[in-house]
Amino acid sequence: MALASAAEVRAFVPALASADDTRLDTLIARADTAFARYCHHPRNDAGTYTMEAATYTLYPGPEAIGWGSERYALTLPLPDLATVTSVHVDPEQDYGADTLVDSAYYAIRGRAIEMLIDTDTVWSESPRANKVVVTAGYDPDDDDDIKQACIIQVTHWVKNLPGAGSRNSSTQQSSRTVDRLGLLDEVKDLLDPYRIPVP
Repeated sequence: MALASAAEVRAFVPALASADDTRLDTLIARADTAFARYCHHPRNDAGTYTMEAATYTLYPGPEAIGWGSERYALTLPLPDLATVTSVHVDPEQDYGADTLVDSAYYAIRGRAIEMLIDTDTVWSESPRANKVVVTAGYDPDDDDDIKQACIIQVTHWVKNLPGAGSRNSSTQQSSRTVDRLGLLDEVKDLLDPYRIPVP
């Protein structure tokens, strides 16, 4: 699922028709990448940046470990976690079945995986000892601000792409200043709550 549909963008640009949908889909995908980079999301396992739910394999180090009120937490540089596929704590970096942590021993709390404090398993501070495979990201149908940001940004691009690289656009009838094609300030305002803190 994309951040917005071509039809949703066309609703804001009456001059567009369904014949423009392929171009709009491309711009929507580019907005997704730009938004994810602005929000400091890492590349997912497919090697892309996205705001949408995707799979990530990470090897969090000591900088990610911290004590919560009741649990030993591993905070990941990701959007809120949807599911945890697997967790290994293995200083030997083999990640075999004997180092797989049972899901009964941890819980998801936003961007963190919290190890239950009354278990014998704790996060390791050894390099690449903690391996987590998770799904994280957003559903645009549940996050209106992301969808709205995408529609605004793509609409802006559609209206200004013809003059890309120029400061002014002229026709026989008129001349106008071409707006920059970076992320709009109002789009950034919508995305700011989704940004991941950078140490």
